[in-house]
Amino acid sequence: LIDELACAASALGQLRHGALIVLERETGLQEFIENGQAIDGRVSSKLLQSIFNPTSPLHDGAVILRGSDIVAAQCYLPLSDAAVNPKFGTRHRAALGIAEQTDAVVLVVSEETGEARIAHDRELGRPMTEEADVRKALARHLLNMPETTKVNIRQLLGNKPNG
Repeated sequence: LIDELACAASALGQLRHGALIVLERETGLQEFIENGQAIDGRVSSKLLQSIFNPTSPLHDGAVILRGSDIVAAQCYLPLSDAAVNPKFGTRHRAALGIAEQTDAVVLVVSEETGEARIAHDRELGRPMTEEADVRKALARHLLNMPETTKVNIRQLLGNKPNG
């Protein structure tokens, strides 16, 4: 999951294709999923690149992930009311908005700069352009999940919990 997301962020950034990828955690995102376009697909870099290609009818809005599945695309998220740097547009305000209202981890890629950032816990992280940096940041956030979610990720990856 982490590798596919990092690869997608890197490729989308190089192409200057914006992206908004929301990873559901304990707080359900069903209301946002229901307002989007249902997708039942396994996360892959190529699928994410296809969705966020500007010629795709699904490229506007966010993709929401549940575990390692893309459950919806073209989802519209609440915008942050916080004072945001004017260089950030709607995509970044939406990433912050959902990070203010839920415990989701949000990967956002800027179409202007190609930089990726992670929004979580009401904050927008530092800019990243290297795939390895995105991978490390995602791992840090995903490994910091509640224990029940860690078990689910281990199961998805085919690993057994220690102890």
